[in-house]
Amino acid sequence: MKTAELCRVEKPAGKTRNPSLNKMEAIAYGVQARFEENTGYTRRVTDATINVARALGVPDAEIESWAAQRLTRLARDTERLREIKSLLEKLYGNSLGVATENM
Repeated sequence: MKTAELCRVEKPAGKTRNPSLNKMEAIAYGVQARFEENTGYTRRVTDATINVARALGVPDAEIESWAAQRLTRLARDTERLREIKSLLEKLYGNSLGVATENM
């Protein structure tokens, strides 16, 4: 995937983005990747959602279908975040790791 595609940030039509805002969005993606890496938050949300759905009587086939779609999407997002984090580390060195150490 090209760097431009990884760090592309959607902007409203006809408006010019401030370069500082693009930089902040890129940093936010890196922090998100670091947070997910350290906490497993997304997996916990998925597990809790499945438990609630079962408690509410959602059919297993529907839960399994949703879970498969979500896990596929999460795997794609995780890879994208990993690539963004790698790019940010190349640009800013270990600053990202130090800044997010206690997350």
